[in-house]
Amino acid sequence: MANEPETRYDEDPELTRLLRERLPRHPAPGSLRVAIVEAITPAPRPRWDWLWLAPSLVGAALAMVAVIGVATMLPVTVPGDPIQQIARAVVTEHARTLTWGGEQGVDVLPAALPRAMEESGLFVTKLFTGDDDLSLVSAAPTFVEQHRAISLGYMGRDGHAVTYVVMPGGTVTLPEVGRVQIESWRPLVRRESGFSLIMWKERKSNLLCALVADLVSDDDMTRLKQYFVKVRSATELSRTY
Repeated sequence: MANEPETRYDEDPELTRLLRERLPRHPAPGSLRVAIVEAITPAPRPRWDWLWLAPSLVGAALAMVAVIGVATMLPVTVPGDPIQQIARAVVTEHARTLTWGGEQGVDVLPAALPRAMEESGLFVTKLFTGDDDLSLVSAAPTFVEQHRAISLGYMGRDGHAVTYVVMPGGTVTLPEVGRVQIESWRPLVRRESGFSLIMWKERKSNLLCALVADLVSDDDMTRLKQYFVKVRSATELSRTY
């Protein structure tokens, strides 16, 4: 049996016309159109920059708050205030004396004091060595504001350490504001970083002197003024350079 020839409908224009006219047509549902559009349309790339931008903004805000908080706790420094710079350096020297100076003791002072004078270039012609209330326990050369200085450590009967620091005065002028009358002297009295300081200048030798201790209450300040009178009246200094 011979094979029938293959029928090609698309080659018969009349048949094609009849099929288009008589066969029913149904429109595609909207959901199918949406599915087709989504399938053939490339998905937009995610905006990764927004994913890290929000946490970054939050982190930056928290960092700014932290910086502002720390800044409000820092001590305010007046630019170019040499007295405050010296006061802080003296407080640092006092802390160093508490750590190292107290280990000398009275027994080594006869050897420590000459060495301290030689290395600092400051000669102590008269020195308050102590009484029942205050005793000299250490002497050491040091540097304050890049100047050679001498540090003398005292110990009060109540256990409070007092440091007497002497350095070249240079052109430093102590302000009138903050001066207090103590017997015949008017030294500068101020507080710095939780410590009390009494500062004055020796006119003859142009040496700047400071007495520092952790005596901050009114009663403690009265005691520190008494120590100042003892040290100030019984000590004479000069420069060897």
